[in-house]
Amino acid sequence: MPQGPSEVVAEFTIQPSAEGGTEAHVEAGVDAARATGLAIDVGPSGTGLAGSRAEVLDALTRVVDAAIEAGAHRISVELRVATEAR
Repeated sequence: MPQGPSEVVAEFTIQPSAEGGTEAHVEAGVDAARATGLAIDVGPSGTGLAGSRAEVLDALTRVVDAAIEAGAHRISVELRVATEAR
């Protein structure tokens, strides 16, 4: 998960995913996340993004759109808001 000062941290998982390989819809979502320029952490069970609330929410919209266009069936998102950001 991205570290450092950030207002919001989001972790998302795009499904279905194949064992042993990355599906096009997963790659599309991760590529969209990378294109945002936010702090990103790609792991085997999910991808994390960190930044300001506006940046992260905008990035998630781009990620979700890209993944759905590429064939994702389900996208799970968890958001964590820093206590000092409230």
